[in-house]
Amino acid sequence: MRQAHSHGETFLSVVMQGVSRLNLLLAGISAAVLVVATLAVFCEILSRLFFGRSLLWVVEVSGYALLYMTFLGAPYLLEKNRHVAIDVVTEHLPPRLRMPLAFVMALIGAGASLYAAWYGLQVTLDQYQFGIRETTVLAPRSYLLTWVFPLGLFLVAIQFLAQAEACLKR
Repeated sequence: MRQAHSHGETFLSVVMQGVSRLNLLLAGISAAVLVVATLAVFCEILSRLFFGRSLLWVVEVSGYALLYMTFLGAPYLLEKNRHVAIDVVTEHLPPRLRMPLAFVMALIGAGASLYAAWYGLQVTLDQYQFGIRETTVLAPRSYLLTWVFPLGLFLVAIQFLAQAEACLKR
């Protein structure tokens, strides 16, 4: 087993490389979910067109797919700075104020994400413990849907902390 410090890598950089790989894997799963959901909707359209029948499960599964796509893909998008950002105000600030503001905003984002992840984890664990099911046609166990919320937001919080650290290095 190689030692991280012997190659000039810190423990934190090794952890962040692992987080980055996990983000990429989850983004790939998110993309696959998008393709499957798109195909399901296409099948729904064909079923209505040619057979006059609706596939009852498609709308429900599409909703679940949106949840998975959002929370599995968000950490990767934040890591690569491909998320939606409104920078009208920050672009007009003097350069000396941009970094401190970016640092504070990254810390606020990390705090909010960690809080939501913690709360989401509590909800998911309750759903698992009590065997709660959705009141829908497919009636899946609720925790199978909501586990992506705390996972995704925890990874988003890590990315916000990485952004805050990057601000300190500039």
